[in-house]
Amino acid sequence: MGFFNLFKKEERMVEENVENKETLPEIKEEDFIDNSEPSEQKNSTYSVEFGSKLPIDIIYDFLKADYENKAYRDALTNPDKSHKEINLAIIRSNLEVKFKQVLRKYEDMLQRINFHIQSRGDAGLTDLVERLKSEKGIYEKHIEELNKMKQDLDNEELYMTGIFKSYEVGFTRGLASLSLQNLKIDIL
Repeated sequence: MGFFNLFKKEERMVEENVENKETLPEIKEEDFIDNSEPSEQKNSTYSVEFGSKLPIDIIYDFLKADYENKAYRDALTNPDKSHKEINLAIIRSNLEVKFKQVLRKYEDMLQRINFHIQSRGDAGLTDLVERLKSEKGIYEKHIEELNKMKQDLDNEELYMTGIFKSYEVGFTRGLASLSLQNLKIDIL
């Protein structure tokens, strides 16, 4: 009888396995493969991000701002020449303030990194010290560039004064637009 019981046990196990297989969920292709159409995000092109993510980018962003359209709108609201001159002076002042802020930030960053270079050097962490020195070199190059840019602003180099030229062009465009609009009203 023990021999027949052995076959019955195997039979029960096979029946249980068949029942378990029937209760398992069906594996579908869409669970693993996405057959949907790719979404079009920015025409599927790669974008390159410019900038170092460091304070110097604040100056570059300020220099790239759209002063022509701002000036155009300013001329439409107040076409007086003194208004234009005041706004140009404000732009220059804002740029100089940004130079001071950015240079101060770099000075703070250098002070902190010098502390870390000293303390980590004392702890014998030479790899980390070399990495910190590399970062310090980047900060020092940015400070040199900022000082050169500030000097170029004082010397009225074109790449630094382009924002002022852009503002003047926009203001002139705004004045011209006002004149053309007034002429249309007078003629009609």
